[in-house]
Amino acid sequence: MRYALALIATLLAMPASAEPFHFVAFGDMPYCTPGAPQDCPAEEGRVAALMREINAARPAFSIFVGDTKGGSELCTDERVLRAFTWMTLANHPLVYTPGDNEWTDCWQDRAGRFDPLERLALIRARFFRDARSLGRPMPVTRQADADPTHAAFVENARWERGGVVFATLHVIGSNNNRPTDPDERPASRPPEGAMAEFEARDAANRVWLAATFAAARQGNARAVVLAMQADIDYPARCGRGQTSGLVAMRAALASEAAAFGRPVLLIHGDSHTWLQDRPFATATNLTRIMVPGERDVRAVVVTVDPEAVDPWSFRLVGAADRVRNDPC
Repeated sequence: MRYALALIATLLAMPASAEPFHFVAFGDMPYCTPGAPQDCPAEEGRVAALMREINAARPAFSIFVGDTKGGSELCTDERVLRAFTWMTLANHPLVYTPGDNEWTDCWQDRAGRFDPLERLALIRARFFRDARSLGRPMPVTRQADADPTHAAFVENARWERGGVVFATLHVIGSNNNRPTDPDERPASRPPEGAMAEFEARDAANRVWLAATFAAARQGNARAVVLAMQADIDYPARCGRGQTSGLVAMRAALASEAAAFGRPVLLIHGDSHTWLQDRPFATATNLTRIMVPGERDVRAVVVTVDPEAVDPWSFRLVGAADRVRNDPC
């Protein structure tokens, strides 16, 4: 309860009306391929160009929803930390939540057989040093600081703008780092320790989700925005894919959003295709957007009108020369 008090105090102090504002969401870039190393500078250049376009849009902040590298790129320090090069170009606060390519999949042969937990520790130490965003520093509330029982989760953040509560949740692709059940396809058997890591993080994420909605309700927030990497609706939408590592979070999202009753926006990446819909029949107040990514190096400008019944509007920015239209 105490980790919601600071946010509640901020919300209670807000004026009766809130002005529209906009922010940017993007993720899954740059993706370089080992078979074509000569193309990597161009891919990195595309992201730098997109950052310049994002800066020109003058967002209140941006959210990067994970996967700072391709899954087949080696998980060396240089590759994992490469994102600093373009994240420092942001002239606004940039909030980052990790993806699977940075650490979860690093045990695979194609990624160099690194220890995923060691890579996760590196990411936490370098990208989440204190309770501020990247880019132009913006204070955030971290789960690690607000809730001592989940002190490891420095990457889960929360902040407020214009009566809207924002939160990141470290939910990732590759079945959320959970070893698959025997009947799941494709099968995934990450190294020893993966199940324990998944169980601890999955529990922490659901606690953070509940705390976010509790603070939003008690502070009379107009809306909630949640950002994560994983496309948690892929199996339901496409009829295939792993579910065991995402089922509890998916159920919690639908339940919390329905109970909140006000507008909720879920932002994620993972499947590299622009998509906007309402994926939960039991929570029709939740709008989901999936940002482009991989070859489609674009970002989404989200305009928020906190006073509107439907507060969200979207436009894409960036080069539209490599658009992918298949969400499965």
